[in-house]
Amino acid sequence: MRICAIAFLLIVIAYPNYSYSQIVNMESARKESLLGTHYELNFGLNGSSGTVDRINYSLEGRIDLNSEKWKRFAVVSYRREEKDNSITSNDTFMHIRGVRKINPLLALEGFIQISEKPLQKIKRRELIGAGIRLSPYKSVRIGLGIFNENEERILSEARETVRINSYITNSFKISESASFDSTLYLQPDIENFSELRSYIILNLRLKISKRFSSIISYENTHDTSPPPMTDKSNSFYGIKFSFEY
Repeated sequence: MRICAIAFLLIVIAYPNYSYSQIVNMESARKESLLGTHYELNFGLNGSSGTVDRINYSLEGRIDLNSEKWKRFAVVSYRREEKDNSITSNDTFMHIRGVRKINPLLALEGFIQISEKPLQKIKRRELIGAGIRLSPYKSVRIGLGIFNENEERILSEARETVRINSYITNSFKISESASFDSTLYLQPDIENFSELRSYIILNLRLKISKRFSSIISYENTHDTSPPPMTDKSNSFYGIKFSFEY
């Protein structure tokens, strides 16, 4: 059996920070080729002391229940970051999704999502939605649906909106050693299309040698009505290197 692991990770430029995005990239969480029941539990801990005292820890659990017709998964996570005795991140997240394959082109999906980001002015955010998922080509997925959102924001009133959920994702193989992945989300308010959220994710994967590769990434989020004291647009870029054995 071939074992593949990341032997080291080098952050050359600021790696993407997902905490400022109202849209969560669930395309990266799908495991469509996986069959059967699978469980996963991850725990992370890192820190530093001295000039800067820092401690970060995270806990994530996942379950997949997949068959030829059904793709179902649930993810629950918690992340906390502290710097010099101040909490800089304290986020919780839960997502449950079911996808029913109708034919090779069409699938139906539904999801529930709950998140809390108090330091990003989101006290609690709840989503429930459904839609269709199209597979016109092997590497392309298109989604169109609708969801109801209840959001409690710190320093502003709670609000309820109904949004269109549309996305397109594509994985393009440039050569034997390079590929380009792109995902675009658009989520306008159904009553006011100028009230828009968008999220674009771009990844260039380069296989430098048989065991050595890198991923260059860029992300941009935009919200026409962001939480108080936060920017409408945020960009993130980064590169990571991995060694496989």
